[in-house]
Parts: sequence; C-alpha cells; structure tokens
Amino acid sequence: MCRFSVALSLLVMLFSPFSAMAVTHVCSVERAQHLIIGVPPNSAPLSFLNDSHDGLLGLAVDLSVKMAETLGKNIVFVQSNARKLEQKLQRGEIDAVVGLMPVNLKNDFSDVLVTPLALNRAIIVMGQEHQFSMERELAGHRVILQRGDTYIPKMLDMGCTIVQADSITNALNRLQAGEADAYIASSVEMAFHIVQSKAYRNVRVMGGSLERIPMVMMVGRHSGLLESMTSALVKLEESGEVERLRAKWLGRSLYVPSLWEQYRYHLLGGVALLACVFLASIAWIYALKRQVRKVSRRLIRSERKYRDLIEESPDIILLLDADGHISLSNRAARNVLRIAESGYSAMLMDALCRETEGCLERFVELIPPQGALRREITLAGGTEEELILEVNLFMADLEASPYAICLIGRDMTERRRLDKQVMEMERLAVLGKLAAGVAHEINNPIGIVMANAELALEDCPEDSPIAPLLRAIHRNGERAVNTTKRLMHIALPGSVQHERQNLADVARDALLFLKPRLRAVKVDESLLPASLPMRGNRTLLEQLVLNLLINALDSMDENENCRALVLEGRCADGRVTLDVSDCGRGIGEADRKKIFEPFFSTKGSKGFGLGLYISSHIVKVHEGELEVYSAPGAGATMSLSFRAVTGEYGRGGGPCFEKRAAGGRRPRGRGASSPAS
Repeated sequence: MCRFSVALSLLVMLFSPFSAMAVTHVCSVERAQHLIIGVPPNSAPLSFLNDSHDGLLGLAVDLSVKMAETLGKNIVFVQSNARKLEQKLQRGEIDAVVGLMPVNLKNDFSDVLVTPLALNRAIIVMGQEHQFSMERELAGHRVILQRGDTYIPKMLDMGCTIVQADSITNALNRLQAGEADAYIASSVEMAFHIVQSKAYRNVRVMGGSLERIPMVMMVGRHSGLLESMTSALVKLEESGEVERLRAKWLGRSLYVPSLWEQYRYHLLGGVALLACVFLASIAWIYALKRQVRKVSRRLIRSERKYRDLIEESPDIILLLDADGHISLSNRAARNVLRIAESGYSAMLMDALCRETEGCLERFVELIPPQGALRREITLAGGTEEELILEVNLFMADLEASPYAICLIGRDMTERRRLDKQVMEMERLAVLGKLAAGVAHEINNPIGIVMANAELALEDCPEDSPIAPLLRAIHRNGERAVNTTKRLMHIALPGSVQHERQNLADVARDALLFLKPRLRAVKVDESLLPASLPMRGNRTLLEQLVLNLLINALDSMDENENCRALVLEGRCADGRVTLDVSDCGRGIGEADRKKIFEPFFSTKGSKGFGLGLYISSHIVKVHEGELEVYSAPGAGATMSLSFRAVTGEYGRGGGPCFEKRAAGGRRPRGRGASSPAS
C-alpha cells in the first residue's frame, strides 16, 4: 500500500513542487495504523518460531498481539537478534522490542516498560551427583553463567569458579559435557524449552527460585507509545488476560520425573495398606489395656495426692532406711538441709548419732511403739549458718526394708533468735527501770557540781588558766545530766532535733574532754580536716565520739609498747568520714560480729557491754554507717560515715562534695603500723 502511494507521489512530483511532502504524509498516516514490534526468534518461551518456521509463538508474542488489539492497531513483527533490534529501534524503524532480558537495557533512545510477568532464576544440575538447594552451597564449585550476567560478581565473592557461556543453549551444552557442577540460569523457563527440544536427560532444577526477573518491553521514545502501551497493559492485567498468558506459557516445570514421582502413588498405597494392618493389630491391644489404664490413673491420682501433701508441707519430712541413708525428702527438707549440695544432711546424721554403724538400732529402742521421740538439735552451731531443728522420730512400716525411721522436723532458728531478742529487750527494760531509779540520785550531785562551777567561773578572770578547766567541768556536767536522761530509756527516741554540726569540731572537743587520760598517749590529729559538715544532734555526736575514744584507750591499757591514737577525717562523694584508730590488742573475727549487741563486752567485769550498742543506735538515728576494721594484735579502726551538707560550719567550714581519689577506701586496722605508732 505504501509502495502504491509512493508511485502515485512520483507522478504528482511532475506537477507539483510539494510532492515530497505529500509522500511523507501518506507514509506516516499508513504507519500510524500499525504497531511494529521487534522480537528475537530464538528466546523461547518469550518468542520463537513454530515448527514450520513460518510464524512466531511465545509469551511476548501473545502479549504484544493482545496489546495491539487493545490499542486498535495492526501488529507487525520484525525478527532479528538483540543488537540489530536495538539499532532499528534507535533509527525509528520499529516502535518497541519484546523478548529481551532486562540486562543493560538503559539507553537514551528508549524507555523500559516492566510487565507483571516474570521469569525465574534457578540452579540447574545434571544427574544426581550434585545436590544444591541454595547459593552458598555452590562455594568452591565450578558454575556456569551467561556472559554479562549480573550474578557473576556475587558468585566470585562466594569463591566459585565461573564458566561463561554465550547463550542458554551453550550453557546447557557445557553442563551436559561436565565442564561445571551447576548452571545458574537467568530464566529457568527458557532453559525448559531448550531441554525439551534437545531431549536432554537427567536435567534437574535444584531448590526454589533465586530471583524473579520481570519481562520488559523497550519502547522507542520517538514513537510516543509508552503511555498508551502502559494503559493497555494495565487493562489486560485487570481483565485477567495477563494471568491466562502466564498459565499458558509459564505453567510447566523443568523437573524430569524420577522413579518416586512415577510410582509414588503405588508406594503410598502399599504403605497405607500396611498402616491399616498395623492399626488393626494395635486396636485390640489398646482395648485390652484400656481397663488397666483406668485403674492405673486411679492409683496415680491417689499417689500424687499423698505425694503433694508431703511435698508441699512446710515441715521437714525425711525417711531414713536401715543403712541410715535418706531415701525420701520433701521440698522443705531439700531447701533447708540443702541435700543436693551435701549441706546440713551429713551434720544431721552426725547429730542424731555419732556412730554410723548401729545408729538406727539405738533409735528404734528409744522410739515408743505408739508415739514419737522428740529432740531439738543444733547444726553448724556457733557459725553464721547455725540451724536449730525440732525433730520428731517415729517408726515407718515399709515392706522393702526391715524397718525405717520417719523424721518430721521444723526449723526453729528464727524462733530461737526471736526468743533471744525478747530476752534482750526484757533485760533492757530492767536496765531502763534501774536507770530511772538512780537518775534522780545522780542528777542531784551533778547539779551541785555544775552550780559550783558556774559560781567559780563568775569569780574567775577570763585569762586565768583555770577558766577552761571550769568550763570543761560545766560542759561535762551537762553531758552527764543528758546521759542519765537517756539511760531512762535505752531505746533511743525516734525523733531527735538535728542541726548543722562540724564533726571535726566534735572530735576535737572530745579530745579536750579526755585530756587527762591522753597524757600518756600519743595523739595524731594532723589528718583531721578543719571541717566535716553534717547535720545531727550535738550531744549524741559527742557521746558517740567519746565512746569510740574511750574504747580505743581501754584497748591500749594492756599494751605498754604502743599507746598511739590517730584521728583521720575525709570529705568525698557527698559524705563525711571520721576514723578513730588505735594500736591496741585488736578485735577477733568472732567478737567483731557481736560487739554491737547489748551486754556483750570483751573487758570482763570492767564493762557493761552498752557503749558500742548505744553508739550503733546513735549512728542509726543519724542515718550513718559504723564499720570496724581490725585484726588480733594489729589494732582497730572505728569508721564513722554520715551524709555531708554544704556550707561553713565551725572552724574552717567549706563544701564537702569532692570526688574520692581512684582506688576507693584504703584498708583499716593500721594499729602498730600507723605513722603515730
């Protein structure tokens, strides 16, 4: 038709100067009615020649025909290889190209239209020698990839040896020849058609799809058809035509049927028959055992009920066999006696009987026939892990043993500790009543001493050396009055008036009070800073520091070679610390755990055991800490620590929130090794 138009135009050229323009217009009108698509004839199943080689088939061909029908145009296919088709598209001789894989399709003369159809990348092997289900299993193997495939760098990084092929056919031929262990096909669907056409045997696809590669169309920009072809593709997808084409061309598999795939239904039928015979054979067994199972359930429930009753009991329950071994224990016994760790269980048997042989026989003689034998035993006595048990022993009738003893015990450790505390509180109450009775008699002479001291101070000049001594007598008289008041209730009051204090001043005043006793003692207060600011009650703090100093002096009375006292103060991390160190006889490990208990004293008849007890209560009232660092023969250090406050107090004053130097608190208990000693 276009040739006829050209001939007609040549005739018109003889008569008109505008004949060339007419020919161009006629051809452009003719082409506007056609959709010219370029396809490669050897890209099955996208585009390939039929058996007679006179027509095109394939997924891309059918999709192009459907799109042309949607656009209302006649379709014309141009067959050539990929390179020539791109050149034709660049010159504008064709409108679009289909049937190409999306590799290096970017250029400046066409646009890429991505279709909803996709091809699958997969691993193909030959025979049964190699089994690969994923990419990382190919590491160290020879792998075939098409030249220019984007998977080549990835497989090289995994340590594969790459064999490059020019086409899918060339890759399958090399795989058939054994040049590689596997072939990663960029389109398993294209490989399927080649395998079918060449009748390859033992070709298998391993694993699932590694990647889905969409089928694309290259649309020439000069044609202006990108928008209309996109719209046509959307309509085909909405109508379900794209899904029908996918089922038509991509619905087949590359797997070659194996013996299992061919005869699996026969094998499954035989297995099902054997399973029916097996089920029938066990049905009558189940029927016979059903009644036995019902009886067993009743027995299990009954046993579980009594087991739970024993297991959840808060008392210790043990069953001892004829050899003295524990054959049964409940949870309370395992937790308290720590049987799994061999904790108290060995101590328990030793406490019940000192000799292993014949132990239970003697208990059998002691246990009454119709009653129980009650005993209270102590395990690990005198240690921090002391355990007091109240046990009841009675005979258990067991068929498997000639006799056995059942032991039911109760942990009485906490009960005895509470009883001890009650006794101590009663003793404190008696002491309080005694203090209330003598307080009046003590206050009277103290009042006379204070009155005379005041009169003497009035007549004494300020510059007299006796004036400081008289003031010290008056202050200590006041402290004695306050002390007698506190003795009336040993348990310190819950609310104490706290004011801003300087713990360093309190320590210096305490040294002044004890000046007569310090004449033969070397005192080092050079480590005591000017200010240790805190909040507290002045009278209680004076009594606290005096108690610590008096204890330190008492501990050095028996040591003539070393009589030194060191006072050290620190301000760090928001706390004030006062250490009182001596070089006395020190405190043993056992005594160090009891020195804060009431009425405990290492001084024998010289002490009542209340000084450190009251001191610990004073520290608790001030929300502080009192720690002891000592070793026998190496002196002792009493360390007081309270929360610091900012501001200026007493002599010097100043803030107390500097950070402590690296290394933390240094060891105490310096004693004879201190600089003052």
